[in-house]
Amino acid sequence: MTASSTPPVAPLADIDWVEIPGGDYIYQDGKRRTLPTFHMARHPITNVRYQAFIDASGYDDERWWQGIERPQPQESRWPQATRPCISVNWYEAVAFCRWLSEQLGYTVRLPTEEEWERAARGRDGRAFPWGDDYHTGYANINETWDNAGECKLEQTTIVGAYPQGASTEGVLDLAGNVCEWCLNKHAHPEEIEPDASGDARVLRGGSWYGSPDAVRCAERNWNSPGERVDNAGFRLVSSGPIR
Repeated sequence: MTASSTPPVAPLADIDWVEIPGGDYIYQDGKRRTLPTFHMARHPITNVRYQAFIDASGYDDERWWQGIERPQPQESRWPQATRPCISVNWYEAVAFCRWLSEQLGYTVRLPTEEEWERAARGRDGRAFPWGDDYHTGYANINETWDNAGECKLEQTTIVGAYPQGASTEGVLDLAGNVCEWCLNKHAHPEEIEPDASGDARVLRGGSWYGSPDAVRCAERNWNSPGERVDNAGFRLVSSGPIR
């Protein structure tokens, strides 16, 4: 991703939102929790959407970076428009959400890991978005790790390329392709506010690099908020009214 004099065609208001109904659900090892209704984007943020932030001088506007570190944008390893945005750290994901909230006129943000897990596991706490057993070809992962299959692309794919891997509400790419940043600190998941402490933040969902076990919906991973890797991206949620 690089600065560009001509912004790409990336309508910001056409995010495909999926309503995740509120109520009880199973979290982690069988704990019952409750969440209100929220909306989650059907797909992770793509390169073309993130490029709109860069083209709008998002890295130069201090409003989006208050209280967090501000790096310089980094070129994506796979820059195709509809592949998920990668090589974006947690701070950049937060800044993008702040910017996009102003463009849309309502608040969007990273999911909490409770929201992420509810969307991925449904109400019944399934192991994968589609059920309790891994099925070959249902996600962009490295199936050869556990002899689960022969799929091993070793790169991202366009978002939505695995419709058979949808969650109960129809959210896509929640297993494999890219790990997804959540708001929570890994060691203190009750802490979700942005800061520049450097404390590790949660990643969920596994990636193109992972094995079937690594992409289970309940698997908690983490990274430094300032770290950029080519198998991590992010998606949006909104707990307010969608306009």
